[in-house]
Amino acid sequence: MMKKLTSRKLFSMLVVALFMLSFAGIAVSQESQETEVEKMTTTGMISDIMPDTGKVIVVEKESGNAVTLTAGPDVDLKNFNVGDHVVVECTSDMVVISISKQTE
Repeated sequence: MMKKLTSRKLFSMLVVALFMLSFAGIAVSQESQETEVEKMTTTGMISDIMPDTGKVIVVEKESGNAVTLTAGPDVDLKNFNVGDHVVVECTSDMVVISISKQTE
């Protein structure tokens, strides 16, 4: 009887330990996914800007393509105007991380 009780207790402790490790694995996995955001940098000229909605259209210097971007939560577009030459860092989802006027 004593041996049976001890083996049940050990089994229960093992199940609890594995359960806790599974949560730790999930937390580490989510953290690594958050840090793997692909960033891109482009230079170009602002062809349209809507500071109230956070949208900005930039014509890329290299390709000439117009790209519509959305300002991230920490990005303020109020100091930018149509015609400004800018350097934009954004995510692959086209969310602006940083934008600055380009000095020529």
